[in-house]
Amino acid sequence: MQLRYFLGRDLTDICQVASTSLREMYDPSLFLQLVPFWPEGLIVIEDMGRVVGFVFGVMSGHQQARILMLAVDQRYRGAGLGSMLCQEFFRECGKRGIKQISLEVRVSNRSAMRFYQRLGFFNVRMASCYYSDGEDGIFLMRYL
Repeated sequence: MQLRYFLGRDLTDICQVASTSLREMYDPSLFLQLVPFWPEGLIVIEDMGRVVGFVFGVMSGHQQARILMLAVDQRYRGAGLGSMLCQEFFRECGKRGIKQISLEVRVSNRSAMRFYQRLGFFNVRMASCYYSDGEDGIFLMRYL
């Protein structure tokens, strides 16, 4: 397993992991448009030449970052890869002087809520009909 920054050749694998792990469909151009603003904000875990997980975040304000996506291939879950990705993302945030990280999670995704709470995130507020299928979202935040 190798933890590293995104390379252009990773796009197909990232889109595959995202589409099977997350219940939203993301246009591949989203990655290509946002990565140039903060290349260190897209971190992948590769196993035998294939991306099996990633975290994708952006700087969202002065000393603030937002995790847009965290996804790990279902066959690799439970091995601590999500935590490794987040810890590396937190290190990158620290290098940039970021003090606050936010993200959103589906209200139905209890396992993700527990995961993020173990990493120090706390609930901020709920957003009605936040996701494209009408499900509510919960905004979480963490301080570095």
